[in-house]
Amino acid sequence: MKTNIVVMSAAALALAFTATACSGADSGGRTTAVSGTSDSGSVRELTELAGQNVHTDYDPLTSPADAKKKADLIVEGTLTKVENGIRLAAANPAQAGSEDTYVTFVVNVHKVLDGDARRVVGGKVYVSVYTDGSTSPAKLAALNPQAKVVAVLDDLTGWSPSPAETVVRPANIPAGAPLYAPYTDGLWLQGRSDTQMFGVGVEAAELPAGWKRAKTVNQFSAAFK
Repeated sequence: MKTNIVVMSAAALALAFTATACSGADSGGRTTAVSGTSDSGSVRELTELAGQNVHTDYDPLTSPADAKKKADLIVEGTLTKVENGIRLAAANPAQAGSEDTYVTFVVNVHKVLDGDARRVVGGKVYVSVYTDGSTSPAKLAALNPQAKVVAVLDDLTGWSPSPAETVVRPANIPAGAPLYAPYTDGLWLQGRSDTQMFGVGVEAAELPAGWKRAKTVNQFSAAFK
């Protein structure tokens, strides 16, 4: 990791687990679905569901140069799958619901915009996205229009939130593949019918001036050239 981005603090996780347990929403049987079986050509609903009820404070990426300085890898590609995510194994049984709070965005990489291309395994990167646990990976996958993606990523391989917790990777992530997390304003998606890009819990209009009002994935990607 070049920088320590906050995935979720232990306190925030505990609150999220409680909210998820009380909601009784769609968090069981976290299986995947055929990508795009219910998509409308837009990725907007997918990003809205992935980001609902998740509120984090973050330091924005002020410019492409800032993103390059902070990130371990920056890629452009296609969101091919949404699958089960990492879970946090803890000694405290009250945190058993942690397996429901992450999904994995599987990105087929077309271009490495910055960083070591050798960290792309089998042409893919596996991105851990924090959610509130109320929407299953299967539902998100069904809404995926094979969206175009630009992702500014932090390498979480070997990371653990505390000495009492460990990160357990799901079976769908190859053992040798790095684990990545996106910067909050560094994950942008756009479907074939979208005229603008969408983030998870963030909007393009919130990007600092250094991004020159990028509104599409192509414009965001071009900013790195």
